[in-house]
Amino acid sequence: AVVLGQATGDRPRSTHVDGADGPALSEDAIGSILRRAQLGERRAFGELFERFDADVARLCRRLLGDLPAADDAKSEVFLRAQRSFASYDPGQPFRRWLLSIAGHYCTDQLRRRQTETRIFHPGELEQERLPSDTPSPLRQLLSAELRDRLLAGIEALPPKYRLPLVLRYQAELDYAAIGEILEVPRERVGTLLFRAKARLRRELAEDGGGEQ
Repeated sequence: AVVLGQATGDRPRSTHVDGADGPALSEDAIGSILRRAQLGERRAFGELFERFDADVARLCRRLLGDLPAADDAKSEVFLRAQRSFASYDPGQPFRRWLLSIAGHYCTDQLRRRQTETRIFHPGELEQERLPSDTPSPLRQLLSAELRDRLLAGIEALPPKYRLPLVLRYQAELDYAAIGEILEVPRERVGTLLFRAKARLRRELAEDGGGEQ
C-alpha cells in the first residue's frame, strides 16, 4: 500500500499488512514460516516468496518503470534473497528486508542506464527547511477515486524523485536504509522526500484537479 505523509519522522506511517495480497497472516504465522526456512526447508522458502511476490513485483515496476525489466528484476531479487537468507535478522519485518534487497537491485539497474553513475548531483543534496507537522496536502489525494492518479503520477516521475517516494512509502524503509540504497547521507533523505513530494504536487496540479 502507498501512504504518503510527512517526511520528517524516521518511520513511515503505514497501514500495510504483511501478505496483504492474500489472506492476512499473523505475525506468529509469518514467524513460523521464517523459522522453517531458516532450518533449510525449501517449501517454506516457496511459501514466503509466493506470499510476497506481488509486493516485490510492484516495487520493481515502480522503481524501474518498465514491466519486462521489472519481471527480470523480481526473479533476481528472490534469488538474491534466498542466497543471503542466512543474514536475515528476525528482529526486522521480513517484507522490509526483502523489499530492501529489491530497492538495492533496482537502483543499481537504474544507475547502469544513466550516462553517469550518480542519480543525485551534489547540489540536489543541500538541506532545506522542511515543513512542520501540519497536514500534508498529499494526504487529501488519498481518496479512492484519486489513488490511481496518484500512483500513476509517482510512476511518471524521473528516478531522482520517484525512488525516494517509492522506497519510503511502498517499501516502508527508514531514512538510513533509503540513504544506503541511494548512496546519499541519511540526513539528506528528508530533503529528497520533500522535493519529490513537491514535484509530485506540481505534476498532479498541472494534470488537473491537484491541490496546492
